[in-house]
Amino acid sequence: MGSPSSEAGRKGDESPQTEVTITKEYWMGKTEVTIGQWKAVTGLSIREQVINMLNDDTVYDFGGQKKILRDYMRFDRNNPDKIMANENDSLPMYFVSWNDAMRFCEKLTAQERAAGRLPDGYAYALPTEAQWEYACRAGTTTATFAGPLITEGRDAPVLNSIAWYSGNSKMGYQGRSPNNSSAGPHNAGEKSANAWGLQDMPGNLWEWCRDWYGPYPGGKVIDPAGPATGTNRVDRGGSWGSGANDERSANRAANPQPEKSAWRGFRVALTINN
Repeated sequence: MGSPSSEAGRKGDESPQTEVTITKEYWMGKTEVTIGQWKAVTGLSIREQVINMLNDDTVYDFGGQKKILRDYMRFDRNNPDKIMANENDSLPMYFVSWNDAMRFCEKLTAQERAAGRLPDGYAYALPTEAQWEYACRAGTTTATFAGPLITEGRDAPVLNSIAWYSGNSKMGYQGRSPNNSSAGPHNAGEKSANAWGLQDMPGNLWEWCRDWYGPYPGGKVIDPAGPATGTNRVDRGGSWGSGANDERSANRAANPQPEKSAWRGFRVALTINN
């Protein structure tokens, strides 16, 4: 995990590089969870999700700030269209908090067990940060799974075939854009997959991981799952609104777990006894 000191665009929290051994098998969703998949499990459309969010008067802890979500994010309670992107089922599900993503995994696990499709000991969950980076890299060690990252202004040619990011997300985009940003999430699975068949690992939406955010330990570790406690949760992969450096396999971000936005979604992992 992490990046070498020679990698352009790296951040301080990507070191020390840490040698990880993952001992338990797991599987990753081919793409981020889509709006259609979200509806099939929760019964909620993206519009219903957003309206519920805007009418939620719960006070959450945002890293020491106790606020209602719409106040923390500066959302207009009476104008969902201002913050929403498009709503078709093939888009990755956005406006999902870490808590929402965890509940989705629990509900999906229960549904699949009840249907007889999930053996005992298996469960859907958010991937750990280590699982996410291992799956994103698919055996590579360069800044992206497609090769080194060389930027040309806002553009990074190596990303254009594998990721939706700020350098290309406005191209051909049609429909509603959050806060008049001229872009938004694109249909899941439109970009080229890595060697293990996974798409949109970099770009489109940031993806929640299970871990609390914290420093890497360095040295060698087995099945790491992050710190025992923390203030923020890890999210990975960059989004349609992120710069090229955020799309690197080693890049990390951290956000309060109640936060929801049009730039963040999630991908499920199928795990064994985790």
